[in-house]
Amino acid sequence: MAAVDKIYGSTEQYDEFRLWLAENKPELMACLYARDGYKNNKSRPISNFPVWADKWLMANCPLGWVRDAIAEQYNLDFIERRRWEGRK
Repeated sequence: MAAVDKIYGSTEQYDEFRLWLAENKPELMACLYARDGYKNNKSRPISNFPVWADKWLMANCPLGWVRDAIAEQYNLDFIERRRWEGRK
């Protein structure tokens, strides 16, 4: 189980997420961990966001693996997840 507020992923996922953040919410890039030390597909912490940012990501990020990671961290059931994603 991942630590609350952290998103874990591979180097490829880090790069994909960083690019998306740079284009859509650059102020959150300060919450990313340094890319140095990533070893291909080994999963490691990518970011450490406050709760408000996780909620924003659930509602706005198109990357399913990011939303899945956040839902797992907060142990969101189906209904709660839909609310965080802005759906009813």
